[in-house]
Amino acid sequence: MTFIIIILAILFILFFASLYTIRVLGKARMKASLDKTIKEGTHQDAIDVLLKITRKNPFDIHSRMELIKIYTEEKNFPEAITHLNLILQFGQKQEGFDSREINEKLGECYLAIKNFNEAFLVYKHLRKAYPEDPLPYTQLGKIENARGTPERAIQYLNKALSLNPDDIEIMEELGSIFSAQKKYPEASGVFQSILQKDPDNPIGHYQMGLIKSVYKQHKEAFAHFLKAKNDSRYTAASLLNIGKILRQHNKTEEAKKVLSSAINGQGITKDDLLEGMYELAEVYFSQQDIQRAITLWEKILTTVKEYRDVRAKLERYEQTRANTMLRTYMISSRDEFAELCKKITHSFAKRVTIIRTALGYDSTVEILAQAVYKDVPTMIFFKFFRGTSNLGQLAIREFYEKLKETKAKQGVCITSSDYTEDAISFSEGRMLELLPNKDLVKLLARIDSKV
Repeated sequence: MTFIIIILAILFILFFASLYTIRVLGKARMKASLDKTIKEGTHQDAIDVLLKITRKNPFDIHSRMELIKIYTEEKNFPEAITHLNLILQFGQKQEGFDSREINEKLGECYLAIKNFNEAFLVYKHLRKAYPEDPLPYTQLGKIENARGTPERAIQYLNKALSLNPDDIEIMEELGSIFSAQKKYPEASGVFQSILQKDPDNPIGHYQMGLIKSVYKQHKEAFAHFLKAKNDSRYTAASLLNIGKILRQHNKTEEAKKVLSSAINGQGITKDDLLEGMYELAEVYFSQQDIQRAITLWEKILTTVKEYRDVRAKLERYEQTRANTMLRTYMISSRDEFAELCKKITHSFAKRVTIIRTALGYDSTVEILAQAVYKDVPTMIFFKFFRGTSNLGQLAIREFYEKLKETKAKQGVCITSSDYTEDAISFSEGRMLELLPNKDLVKLLARIDSKV
């Protein structure tokens, strides 16, 4: 009897062992078939198989993660989010389940579809669960910046940086926000730290170039942009800024080549393209290549209806073409321009005696003259500008300082464009007269009528 029981027990064990073996082999065959489908079949084939598996066994986290991987590769983030939430739901019922990785992926997916509210809730939970992990603070900082609350973003990113002082990605994000908020000293400190840790960091060099440009430290800015342009993400923008620096230093031929390269390069943003065309048009105009400047202005306006003062530039040039004397004023040689300015002084006042004339390399002419103005003998200091950009307070302030040096009683500034509000405000209450384009046209008309 005992022998029979032993035999039955052995058979029983063998029976269940065979069942287990069959099940294991079945799973192995299924896994091999699944792996083959994923490797050799289409994504949709793999999705179909994985969906069948997860419907049959909702607790199969591995298969669901494979499904999420495919969805994220296809940028089908809503489906990936659905299955990540299902993992969180079913995973809680499994012993030893760690939701950290799942929540991190869930936050990334919400950010990918710009669902900042849900992403914020995920990273807020992670911050509470793992207070020493810099990642939740970093992501919360990015979310607050995207929401338009940079001060909160700065607080989160500072906390993240305190937890991981060597994380360059956190520093890049923080420095970029400081720069966007025009907190240049803070931004400069962050990006200098980045470059100390990573001397070739392209974001650090590009941002430092922008900061140095703000402070008109063009030599340093130029060096940073030269290094930043080696990274394809910053090539076009760096070339644009290099071209602007060259133009400001009257290196127009070099500026023309660099700006042309910038606007014809790959990966340039719409904003940088517009600014590049604008800057290149300014170069052409300064070289009296008016037609090319006009072509670029018109191209800008076909892209956007209004851009800076482009429409005004075109209108002014149309006016120039309709007025021979104004055309001469705008595009004549420096010596011809100076002679025309002398004629304008005679048109402005009576009994003019020119004491001295100075030609500037920035297309300006200064004339100090003795004259009778409004029936009063006086000394007048004239400054003539030609161009299409409105004159700002800085130019008028510099003119006023020069006026005081000459000891003239009256300053008269004449331009072929117009003046900004702050320039007009500065002139008020001072012995300055600012004559815009319309007044210049009248003075030129008087000369024209005498010829």
